Amino acid sequence: MNNSSNDTVLHQVIEEGRVKRNTPRGGTYTPKIVRIGVRAHHSVMSVSLDHLVAQKLGSAIDKPKQGTTGTDVDSIRTSILDEAAIVFATLSFSGSPLLAKSNRGFDVVIIDEAAQAVEPATLIPLATRCKQVFLVNIYEPKQLPATVISTVAQDSGYGTSMFERLQKAGYPVNMLKTQYRMHPEIRSFPSKEFYEEALEDGSDIEAQTTRDWHKYRCFGPFCFFDIHEGKESQHPGATGSRVNLDEVEFVLLIYHRLVTMYPELKSSSQLAIISPYSYQVKALKDRFKEMFGAEADKVVDINTVDGFQGREKDVTIFSCVRANDKGEIGFLSNSHRMNVGITRAKSSVLVVGSAATLKSDPLWKNLVESAEKRNRLFKVSKPMDDFFSEDNLERMKVTEKDMEIPDALGFEDEAPPLAANYVGNDDNDFGDGGDGALAEED
Repeated sequence: MNNSSNDTVLHQVIEEGRVKRNTPRGGTYTPKIVRIGVRAHHSVMSVSLDHLVAQKLGSAIDKPKQGTTGTDVDSIRTSILDEAAIVFATLSFSGSPLLAKSNRGFDVVIIDEAAQAVEPATLIPLATRCKQVFLVNIYEPKQLPATVISTVAQDSGYGTSMFERLQKAGYPVNMLKTQYRMHPEIRSFPSKEFYEEALEDGSDIEAQTTRDWHKYRCFGPFCFFDIHEGKESQHPGATGSRVNLDEVEFVLLIYHRLVTMYPELKSSSQLAIISPYSYQVKALKDRFKEMFGAEADKVVDINTVDGFQGREKDVTIFSCVRANDKGEIGFLSNSHRMNVGITRAKSSVLVVGSAATLKSDPLWKNLVESAEKRNRLFKVSKPMDDFFSEDNLERMKVTEKDMEIPDALGFEDEAPPLAANYVGNDDNDFGDGGDGALAEED
């Protein structure tokens, strides 16, 4: 688990607050939590070790009290860790001197995203004198494995996780089939394509993930925006990464319209923009820094798909990038990467891409057709600003007829509804129906 995924789980634990006491007395209590490591998200800063040490010293987090020695700080850190009921850390940080100096052991070690870690890294926290270990990876092996750059190491089995090795050795693996994250309309496609329709929705999950913006078809739980006039370009350097500036501009339009109408989404804890390509991520980050300056990281979370595994947001915008006449989509064809990309959202996943290019791949073709069958495929033409005009938004309000459209899984043998997404006039077609380590890009 990387720092970002770690902070996602930590934020949920903080939000949950009190937990049940597993004793004869029963009741609840608020456990002391400490987060060790670097780059803590602002939403969990209150429990980061540096922040807690600064509080003990009675000064601001970046201005330690004058006259305090390193020994004093170390003893405070050790004291805080010894008092903590739960310690959050990445695998590598679990082997830091901070924990080594502590006299404590751990009753339980839980390793989340265990199938994304190489086996030597998984061994690090086991040196903390733990009594029990749980390896957790809810959707393994259908999501991204550990990233191993060296082909020699990969061929020698270095990329095999302990989770995978134990599974192959016959140790019992319990599949967690009930999902509590996604709106059912998001869940339906990955459940069918990757899990043989085995995923089940938790109780009331639809009510818990239905939002005000769902009153517009273009902001529904599952949408595909076909940027049919867009073109990709390749990084001029040696990285091989790609960018699609037309998608960048449309993603900005989606973001601006969403946060204008629903200001609660103007937060990096609520909305994320993800893309398989680091060059696209950089272009998006640059544009948001132009608009928001130093506050950009607080108004939106932008990352690669690989770097976003294990995380979730209320809304995610997925920029696919690939758009060419040859139908080449490179490593975007990796089903694990697709699965991660479309399952990060709780209420809405908005996919932005070239339908013609993506449909050259069978799996992406299924996704585009699924959006079309649900009346949630939108063809976007230039000028793209027109797509979110007031008149067009009014046409895209959900009607009773839209509510009657069955889930994509019900269209196996049926033709899709004709011209279902037409929201413009005859002069345009913008509504027609028709931190983590990066893998090598292509």
